[in-house]
This record gives sequence, C-alpha cells and structure tokens, in this order.
Amino acid sequence: MEGSDTWLTQEEYEQMCKERDAYRAAEQAEEQSYYNAILQSTETPVPTTTAAIGSLDWDADDSYRLAKIAMAEAEGEDTEGKALVILVVLNRVWSDEFPDTIEGVITEDTQFTAYGNGRYDRVEPDTDCYRALEMVQVEHWDESQGATYFERTTDEATWHNTTLKKLFTHGNHTFYTERK
Repeated sequence: MEGSDTWLTQEEYEQMCKERDAYRAAEQAEEQSYYNAILQSTETPVPTTTAAIGSLDWDADDSYRLAKIAMAEAEGEDTEGKALVILVVLNRVWSDEFPDTIEGVITEDTQFTAYGNGRYDRVEPDTDCYRALEMVQVEHWDESQGATYFERTTDEATWHNTTLKKLFTHGNHTFYTERK
C-alpha cells in the first residue's frame, strides 16, 4: 500500500475482502427482503369479503400513489392517520361523486393540498406509509366511517367545517363526509 507503513499479509487481505463481501451480501439481502415485502403487499390484489369496503384490487403503481399521498398529506401522523388518508382516497374512488381511479382522485384539481402545492412530487413514502397501506389492503382496517374529506384541524371557519358533516378527529386531521 503506497504511502503507508502498514502492510497486510495475503491472508489478512483475503480475510478483509471476505468480511467486506459478507457485509455487502447482508446489505443486499436486507434490501431485497424489504423490496420483496413491498412487492408482495402491493402487487397481489387481495379480494375483500367485507361488504363495507370496496374493491382492494389495484396494481403496484396505485399502491405507490396511495403510499405517496399518505406521506405528502400525513407525514407527521401515526400509522392509522396515514391509513385514514389512504381510505379517504379509496372512499372517493368507491363513490359516484368522484373519479373512479386512484390516480384520478389524487390528481383531481384542488382536492389535495399536497398535490396542488407540489409536495406530493417531492416526497417518497417511508416504511410507515407502506405499513398503513398494508393495514388497509391486507388487514382490511377501516375506521374511516366513509370519510371523503379531511383537513388540518382548526378552530377557524373553513369550507370543510361549514359545509360538510364532521365525522371525527384523528391526530391533527378532522375527517368529513357530505351532508345528506
């Protein structure tokens, strides 16, 4: 080794290379395991047997979109808060009042602040967003009460809290549905 007074024997060098290779292999295996878990939870449609929930048959691209909107709108919320954002999107897809695709709901003009202001384009979903997605798609978790709107909780008058029916508050968000 040029510029160094430390020399390795051939055996030491080979041992160092083996340790490096083992470390790389362990890192790659961990990354592959994580990737496989995401693919398994997002690519395999899970048929529903619950009448209260609509179709859970969507592809990996829509799974990514759902996790991404959860990150963009609810990054600071707990896993259930992220799942509730996902369910608002799905409740809209299952409603006759909104577009009938996940992408259509998320990209509809003026519907999601994070999409409109560009935050959606700047974030990447974290593990917790995919956990929230798994809760909805695999475990059929739905505490949304059919919510089709949400906003950051405020005491000020807003379009949401003066026009819609309040359902509940979770974390920093209040969830709503249309008045009937």
